[in-house]
Amino acid sequence: MKKSLFALSILGTFAATVHAQSSVTLYGIVDEGVMINTNAKNVVKGKNVGGRQFSVDSNAGTQGSRWGIRGAEDLGGGLKAIFVLESGINVSTGAFGQGGTAFGRQAYVGLASSSFGSVTLGRQYDSINDYVGNYGYAAAYGGSTTEHPGDLDNVNHTFRANSTIKYASPNFNGLTFGGTVSLGGVAGEISQSSGYSLGANYGHGPFGIGVAYELFKNPSALGSLLNSNANAATFNSLNSGYLGTKPANSLQIITTGGSYDFGPAKIGAVYSNTKYMNIGAFGGATATFNSYELNALYRFTPAFSVSGEYNYTKGNAVRGDLGDQKYNQFSLLLDYALSKRTDVYFLGTFQTASGTSSTGAAAVADIGGLGDSSNNHQAVARVAIHHKF
Repeated sequence: MKKSLFALSILGTFAATVHAQSSVTLYGIVDEGVMINTNAKNVVKGKNVGGRQFSVDSNAGTQGSRWGIRGAEDLGGGLKAIFVLESGINVSTGAFGQGGTAFGRQAYVGLASSSFGSVTLGRQYDSINDYVGNYGYAAAYGGSTTEHPGDLDNVNHTFRANSTIKYASPNFNGLTFGGTVSLGGVAGEISQSSGYSLGANYGHGPFGIGVAYELFKNPSALGSLLNSNANAATFNSLNSGYLGTKPANSLQIITTGGSYDFGPAKIGAVYSNTKYMNIGAFGGATATFNSYELNALYRFTPAFSVSGEYNYTKGNAVRGDLGDQKYNQFSLLLDYALSKRTDVYFLGTFQTASGTSSTGAAAVADIGGLGDSSNNHQAVARVAIHHKF
């Protein structure tokens, strides 16, 4: 009897140890609110006449609603097997996010070492997200309605890369770096729809700075960076002329960002240069966008904060005045934490546009993923609840 009890105790200890070495976590965010759009897209008889829109929305919050599963298994010697499966959700309808892609936010598996970093394979974020994104207002505070027009520079990680191999370094006294390679998978055309990104970040005390570079071939082709969801992407007037018939054969993005924390206050800045290169419809011309952002946050109490952003985005003329477009955007967020996991907030964004869009028509406002306005100005306001689990 004593031998049996001893054996059971050893077996129980071993089982507990195995369990402790492996973990699977269910997590998510639910962000649902009432939103007003002063000038939503509304096409009547082929013409965009616009109109005021009231909605209950979960896609345009400070963080997109989602659920996911992450896991890790300790393989010994500081090595772990890791995976993430993460799906965007539309709480208002119960549908998948990211164009109906089941695990549209992230889906990857790989190995991670405490000494050498990690290598992962699957649908993943690029180096812009990993090393610059959190310096931008949209990713850090405001969400999709505060991102740069059309998220042209992907600073708010609107676009994920399919079939991607990623390396991320360990932290070397505040320095991290890494990169991605995305395989197009087109037989006989190794470079078609493929791409890569590189980035690095350095943080020391209250200061941080990051930089990233990205290049994709055939970026609007089905399955490539700008068209990687289950349903084909649609592009707005600020860049659709470069990605329609005879589109740009490559996309290049260079971006940098930084921030400084003053205690209750924090300031940040982001710059990006986005190029649609060798556009077939315009005889191989290049369309360039430069974007400049300043943002700030102030915590009046541990529970209450106010933050804001100003963004200026300028496109160059590709032919005549076509593509000579300018966007000015202002955003404000008031956030109150009810607990560590639940907060309520008010979010507002106002944008104006001027010049001539990529289609040759007058430029119109384009806030976040809401689509073209019917004229050159648009405002969005949202009151919502945000819960993490």
